[in-house]
Amino acid sequence: MSEFKHRMTLAVPQAHIEDANHLALIVGQFAADINTFVDSTWQDANGNLYAVCSTVIKPVVLGMFGINLSDITLPLHAQNADIQAAQRALDMVIMYKQGDKASTTSIMCAIDFEPLQVFSDMGLTIVRDGEVINAY
Repeated sequence: MSEFKHRMTLAVPQAHIEDANHLALIVGQFAADINTFVDSTWQDANGNLYAVCSTVIKPVVLGMFGINLSDITLPLHAQNADIQAAQRALDMVIMYKQGDKASTTSIMCAIDFEPLQVFSDMGLTIVRDGEVINAY
């Protein structure tokens, strides 16, 4: 049986991608997790851009919310993580409830929701080459 028990879906405001990547590195499995959020290809109704991700996670990831990252031992692959940046990202995480909208002041985190539906509910649409694309 898999250790990955939940699906985590995230929307990260463009200005906070670097911080979110350091958090992804710390809670992730591999050094490559530093590149979890790359492209800001989703936007809200005001034109603000977001990078999104949806992945399966182990329950231990949920235990990270509300902690001080400087109190943990970093995994070997994350020894070069910027703990302060990761903490800024962690402190911005808001657990999504149905009806919540994406915001440039928070990282929205949905647990066990269908990803495309949650992005739609958050008010996000895909943008390619400056054009809005309806993804759902």
